[in-house]
Amino acid sequence: MIDKQQQVNKKKGLFPPYVKNMLIKLGTISTISALIVLGFFGLHAGISVLSGAFVVIIGLIVSTPIANKSRDTTKASSIVMDALKAEGVKILIIILLLWAIFNFYEDKVPLAIIFGLAVAAIFSGIGLTKLDTKN
Repeated sequence: MIDKQQQVNKKKGLFPPYVKNMLIKLGTISTISALIVLGFFGLHAGISVLSGAFVVIIGLIVSTPIANKSRDTTKASSIVMDALKAEGVKILIIILLLWAIFNFYEDKVPLAIIFGLAVAAIFSGIGLTKLDTKN
């Protein structure tokens, strides 16, 4: 029984299950927020909300494997260094993607982009703090 559990733990892949669940919920919440904004303020505001949210989601997708590199170690320095590297990569991805949006999307709504960014950042933090430890 223990051997099977250890094998399952080693086959986790790039994304732990709680991160996959958080990304699915974050995508759903972002899409619903974009549809609400689209209904009230128009197409370009909805697209702007969605693009701002997807900047955070893409940053999370890219940085998660970096943060999880040292999940099998108990060395605090390795864990902290990987977490710092992941945050640095996530911030760079967010900056580059926001730069691309602001430079190449003609009909952007800056306030809606920031709203989408804030919604995604807040809900990603909430999604990671509300872990279900029963699994």
